[in-house]
Amino acid sequence: MSGGNMGGMSATRRKTGDGTVENRRRDRGTSPFRLSMRRLARDRSAMVAAAIITAFIATALVAGSGAFGIKAAATEFDENSLDTMRYLPVGTEGHILGTDGFGRDVLARSIMGIRTALYLGYLAGLMTVPIALLFGAVAGWYGGLVDDAVTWLMSVVVAVPGILLIMSLIQIVGKSFTTMAFAFAVTGWVGLARVVRGAFLQARESEYVLAARALGAGDARIVFRHVLPNVFHFVTVNFVLQFVGVVKSEVFLAFVGLTLVGEATWGSMIDSARSEVSSGRWQNLIGPTLFMGIFLMAMTVFGDSLRDALDPKLKNSEEVRS
Repeated sequence: MSGGNMGGMSATRRKTGDGTVENRRRDRGTSPFRLSMRRLARDRSAMVAAAIITAFIATALVAGSGAFGIKAAATEFDENSLDTMRYLPVGTEGHILGTDGFGRDVLARSIMGIRTALYLGYLAGLMTVPIALLFGAVAGWYGGLVDDAVTWLMSVVVAVPGILLIMSLIQIVGKSFTTMAFAFAVTGWVGLARVVRGAFLQARESEYVLAARALGAGDARIVFRHVLPNVFHFVTVNFVLQFVGVVKSEVFLAFVGLTLVGEATWGSMIDSARSEVSSGRWQNLIGPTLFMGIFLMAMTVFGDSLRDALDPKLKNSEEVRS
């Protein structure tokens, strides 16, 4: 190899090394969360997904406020005009996605379905995470009989088909946002609890936990200051997966008549399309399927990117490669 090439490679190494050292000096003293957000901001797919999610949320807020007549177009209909002429096809002026058999605008109902999906998904996630963290952390941290009891409880919950338990709870308590969210939480906390339990079993014997104990730190301080931040990425991913699962399950529940009454949901629209597609009326299938597909894809992509940005193991591996 010529001396010029060797000199060029050495210069490249020095340049790369200097850049790495400079980046490390710049990141020194920066909080781990801020570093994670920087990594997330550099992910283009995550930013595109975040923009789509933000647009959906903003649209749902605007629609829920009654602006632009979206809410009225999605709910109001003429009881005396329930005939086939009320079905306006896709592309009709003033009705981009057409109307259903009640003369309600399909686009407006699809937009209102965003609000329902957001509320139900996030409410179910907010109920699931505390339950999973409580049982998983207690089982993994204390072990022994406590771990055996929690493991037995998780086995019992898993043994019962989740959708049957959800249907039973809704039938007993009634159809409402809170009831459906609670039913999803009761059946969906086991997966995250098992992951949290494993993380706590591993963490309680780790060096940083033993060092914290030696310095006199109590269990609460160790758990909240040192252990929980290392499982936060698991919580994030589970929250997104729980959200996606809730939206899909709501569609299934609509097929068996257990969806929310009086609310525009993607599930109820797709359920109505079952008897309409055979007649060539695709309005109630195209609208909610399109909105649901785009939204759930964006949620999945953003959740994966957020997991990668928050995962301390991936962070350490990037530093070693650099």
